[in-house]
Order: sequence, then structure tokens, then C-alpha cells
Amino acid sequence: METAEAHRRDVARYYRWLDKLEWMRVMRGETGNAAQPVHRALRDPDGGETSPGVVHRLMAGAIPLPAAPRVLDAGCGYGATMLELAPKLGGAWTGVTLSDIQVRRGNQEAAARGLGEAVRLHVGSFDAPPPGPYDWIYGIESLIHSPTPAATIAALAAQLAPGGWLTIVDDMPEEGLPPEAAARVATFRRCWRAPVAPSRAVWLAHCTAAGLVPGPERDLTPLTLNRPAAELAPRIAARAREARWKRLFGLGYRSEADLGGMTLETLLGDGSVRYRMLTARRPE
Repeated sequence: METAEAHRRDVARYYRWLDKLEWMRVMRGETGNAAQPVHRALRDPDGGETSPGVVHRLMAGAIPLPAAPRVLDAGCGYGATMLELAPKLGGAWTGVTLSDIQVRRGNQEAAARGLGEAVRLHVGSFDAPPPGPYDWIYGIESLIHSPTPAATIAALAAQLAPGGWLTIVDDMPEEGLPPEAAARVATFRRCWRAPVAPSRAVWLAHCTAAGLVPGPERDLTPLTLNRPAAELAPRIAARAREARWKRLFGLGYRSEADLGGMTLETLLGDGSVRYRMLTARRPE
């Protein structure tokens, strides 16, 4: 069985390979800056533009936060969420990611926007987060990478200030799936380096075990953008073939990421996986 440290190294390599392709797009002018959101775009339930920023507004609006909050982004990517919310909410924002490339580019972008004092990215694991206390800790499509979700939640909960909030936004498989859907979940988990991928009930149980009280939650699945299964099927088959031979040469990261993403689309489309926002609060 893969150790936690080996898994962290694999996740870091995974994002390093994906970064190479993302940076090539940035240099070609296909994206706006070097700190693009790593998480997906959502439809705006209020009729605005479809964008990765929709989830930022939904998260911040779901819980009461103090003025100038102390915030930890657990699995921050390039820091795009912090770069959007820090100017609006004020406070001190700390991000942690396994990718040194993401840290370097995120800190450069924060400095370029005049946010270098408010937003800081660090290389590290959310299983050993920078010391708090924090008024808000969140993970967007990041905590799913944890090989030990109970320990991850306990480590994050320990850094919350009294009355502080934890927000988890992630893909959560339904329980009791039939074999065919369970096999697709296994493909998604393998390709996206998500060794456990807890269900909603399991995430909430981990929060309760860590001394947190569950709070507002929302099923964001209706806001996701998913292509029809019939359109995805031939693409999935082609990408699976490509990933198999590329894996032999250690070059399969991008192919596996695409395969995992398209497989996830089918799972979200038929309800086998739900994209959820959960919150939990540390009692005062």
C-alpha cells in the first residue's frame, strides 16, 4: 500500500506536470494570468457569468465571518481564491500547497496585485497546516487528495479559532453504488489522486469526531457543467488507451487527469457523485 509520504510526492508530481501545460497556455495568452483557479467553473445561480469565482461567493456567503478574518486555504493551488476574496473581505490569508511551482507563481501574482502582505502561499501539507488560529479554513477540490481524511480534518480543526469555520467543497460519491458506477468512481479516484474520496456522511462524521458542529451545506451539482454520456464515451475510451501506454513511460499525468475529469462528468451527470459544499464550526 502506498504510504502517505509517497502519495504526497505523487500529488506534487501530478500538479507539476499539469502546471507545465497550464503555463504554456498562459505564455500563449490563452489565459489571463499565472494564478488561474484550479477548481471548476460553475453556473451562477443568480444569473451571472459562469466562472470558477461562483463558488467563492457561495462559500463566503454561507457563513458569518468577522471583519478582517484570518483564513487558511488548505490546498490553495495558485492562490486564485485568496486573490479574489482578500480584497473584498480584508484580513490575513495563508495558503498551503504541495507544489513549489504553484507557491512561486501565486506569491508573484499576489505581489503584482499589491496583496503581498495580505496573501502568502507556502509549500506544505494540509495534514500539518501552518499554525493558527484561523477564523475560516476551506478546501476546494483539494481535501479529496487526502489519504487519511479523518486525520486531515482533525489537523485542520485543531487550528480553528473558537467559533471558526471549516468549509469543504468537493466531489462526494453517493453510498451504496451499483458495481458499474463504483468502477467509474474507482477510475476517477485513481486518475485524480483521490485515494479515499469520502461520501458526504463520512466527511461530516470526521468533522463531528474532530469536535466540530455541522453547519449550512449546499448541493452544487446542478451548477456543474457536464457533457452528455454519449458524447463522452468515445473520448473516455480514447483517453484510457492513451493513458495506458503513456503510463509505461511515466508520461501519463495529463492523460489520466483528462480521463478522471471526463469520468467524473459521467458520475455527476447520473448522480453517482455529488459536488457539495459542507461547513462545520468549532464551538466557542
